[in-house]
Amino acid sequence: MTSIMKLFFLKSLVLFGAFHLLLAIPSSNAETKLKPLEKMETKIVATVDGKPIFLSEIIGMAQRLPEQYRKMSLEAVYPSLLTRAIDSKLVTLEGRRAGFSKDPDVKKRLLDVEDQIISEIFLTKTIGSQVTEEALQKIYSETKSEMASGDQIKARHILLDSEEKAMEIIKKLQAGGEFAKLASEYSTGPSAASGGDLGWFGEGQMVPEFSKAAFALNPGDIVTEPVKTQFGWHIILVEDRKVSAPPSFDEAKEQLASTMSQKLLKELIETLRTKVKIVRFKADGTPIKDN
Repeated sequence: MTSIMKLFFLKSLVLFGAFHLLLAIPSSNAETKLKPLEKMETKIVATVDGKPIFLSEIIGMAQRLPEQYRKMSLEAVYPSLLTRAIDSKLVTLEGRRAGFSKDPDVKKRLLDVEDQIISEIFLTKTIGSQVTEEALQKIYSETKSEMASGDQIKARHILLDSEEKAMEIIKKLQAGGEFAKLASEYSTGPSAASGGDLGWFGEGQMVPEFSKAAFALNPGDIVTEPVKTQFGWHIILVEDRKVSAPPSFDEAKEQLASTMSQKLLKELIETLRTKVKIVRFKADGTPIKDN
């Protein structure tokens, strides 16, 4: 399984909500500037009282940074991360010297983390190993025709707060007025600054009244009567129309991996449920009878 495929797989498991895995989304900048993972695991970047800090630990810290910092190069954040790793190691070593490795709370939390790690590795090797490039290519080929989003139109509109004002603008347009100019001058909507430009959109992406009226027009047409919605009265111009092509494999890959992982995970959970006896309890501790 490639690293990018593993990422798609693990992300999909988090989104599915079946397990709470301790994962971080890799930073593209960090990935491209680093050596292979096996070298990171043995590359020592500091020692504290003889205890090593590995490059892989620094990379893990970089991956868990807020998004704005993950966009930065590793070189930019490395000094502060190394200092933080050293400080953390100092505290850990002192905690061990004080006997906290035997503390009941520590042992309990270690068991919790162990469960999470086992779940992650198990799912990666059972389900994740099936989410391959070849499998996704096959699904893509079988479902490609269904991925097209149908008709799309490119439109502009002028939003007004009364039907009377809207009819006045329609008369100006019928007399040769420029739509974009009138939109900038009279529209009360946020698109006024761009001449009422709404860009491309598909059926159902706008409120029903607006969508129905807009998709009934041909390119170059303007409604002859204003369209009323919850936002006011609209004058609509359709500039162009197209049938949206399906996404490329690369564009669809992440969604395909997510969908496939969720399907496999659901099947796995259903199978596992048949192998064990599950007893549920109410909040007060009384058993819940199965229907």
